[in-house]
Amino acid sequence: MEWFKGFLKNRREARYQLLLVVGIAITLNLLAEELVLRFDLTEDQRYTLSEASSDIAESLEDPVTVTAYFSEDLPPQLSQARDQFRNFLEEFRAYSDENLEYRFVNPNESEQTEQEAQQAGIQPVMIDVRERDQVSQRRVYLGASFSYGEQREVVPFIRPGSSLEYAIASTIKKLTIKEKPVIGLLQGHGEPSQDAIVQVANELSQRYRILDVAGLDTAAVPPEVEVLMVIAPSEELALNELTAIDQYLMAGGKVIFAINRVQADLQRGFATPQETGIEDLLAGYNIPVNPNLIRDASASSIQIQQRQGGFTFVNQVQYPYLPMVTNFGAHPVSEGLETVVFQFVSSLDTADVDSVQSVRLLAMSSDQAGISSGRFNLDPMQDWSEEDFPESSIPLGAVVEGRFRSAFAGVDTVEVALEKSQETAIIVFGDGDFVINGTGQQRQRQPEDNINLMVNSVDWLADDTGLMSLRTKGVTNRPLMNVSDGTKAFLKYLNLLFPILMVVGYGLLRYRRRIARRRRWMEEGV
Repeated sequence: MEWFKGFLKNRREARYQLLLVVGIAITLNLLAEELVLRFDLTEDQRYTLSEASSDIAESLEDPVTVTAYFSEDLPPQLSQARDQFRNFLEEFRAYSDENLEYRFVNPNESEQTEQEAQQAGIQPVMIDVRERDQVSQRRVYLGASFSYGEQREVVPFIRPGSSLEYAIASTIKKLTIKEKPVIGLLQGHGEPSQDAIVQVANELSQRYRILDVAGLDTAAVPPEVEVLMVIAPSEELALNELTAIDQYLMAGGKVIFAINRVQADLQRGFATPQETGIEDLLAGYNIPVNPNLIRDASASSIQIQQRQGGFTFVNQVQYPYLPMVTNFGAHPVSEGLETVVFQFVSSLDTADVDSVQSVRLLAMSSDQAGISSGRFNLDPMQDWSEEDFPESSIPLGAVVEGRFRSAFAGVDTVEVALEKSQETAIIVFGDGDFVINGTGQQRQRQPEDNINLMVNSVDWLADDTGLMSLRTKGVTNRPLMNVSDGTKAFLKYLNLLFPILMVVGYGLLRYRRRIARRRRWMEEGV
């Protein structure tokens, strides 16, 4: 018991040690409340606030109140979205010096809470829930209401897999912005209205004021316009209108040209080159859009009605004139994009860009593409072969920066005030339909990355790049590699037999080692 006597003899020292351990534990707990360490191991740092988000949170001068309406007992994917939304709100709250407060409400709890959610602008959605091998539908809520002073914004539906950080940051910025920059939308020549590009308009209206720009035959582009969007004009512009756009660019304005160089009529099966005058401007800026159509082996599908035996069938047919673009250049505008679907897109000619300018490609065709020009055969049912796709990485969208020479400089019949521009930039796409939703019964929803490409272009030209990377910061689609049937069979049997062979091999190795050890013992006389 000598050790026990020593312990009793040093009871005072043991008491001090115990108090020290308790004090350290209490101190660490207090520090843990103030200092939270999290490690984000995702490739794109999906769960870490970006610098743009932290700046928005830190700039809050008055409280923002968020009421999140989420149902309880959600399926795993939706429940994960709710937890991630809560975590991001907590991050914003920490950076805002507690100028952001939030609460979660379960609308399914009672009629009163459900009425509160609907009055806030959050409508229920129906989801399929699988329980015990049965599929049933459940009425759930997934939305949030943001309040800042007397202003209020609603996110009616929080889509799982989307960028929740962007949803929060953009809504806060929309609430707190004092004066929105102006974005111009050219009108009067068959271009789509704001209602016809509703997805783009909804995104831009959060941080910009969209102004219809018309009457350029008698007036200039309004000077407050920071970026002018020229989307799919179908009628010829007057000379005065082309001059107004040119002089706006020469004065340092920035322009997005998304034009249809070829007008395709799928119903009749033919296409014709289209001239509006914009192509002359682009040729003057040394980046013309060619009067051709790009066909791509990586393409979207269309529905084709076929009659057979008195019956009508609807088939999905892959159509090379609707390229699914996954080949993007290294540029902030296209960063994070996965797939953009163009419709009858034309190529850009970037070979003659002036030496005082720089050109960077935004979107290109795949490595199996082709160019149609002259006589176009738009028949969806025609046979395609590998010989129809000999080209690769054909430019479909580009950004050009630098100083531009007026398209009318040196033209005797046109007098312009400015023949050379300040430092500016233009973005050109060989398709104007990729962001058009249409109106009425013809309205269709465009893929998210189509909208992201256009909105990113506006943000970059307007120098509002903070939220660009967040817009595409969601769950990345990583499809499995397509392999042949033979490779599938090989991998299947390899997966089945390899563990067995490993066990058998390990057993044989141990058996041989045991035999060798026994032989060695016999030789040593053991």
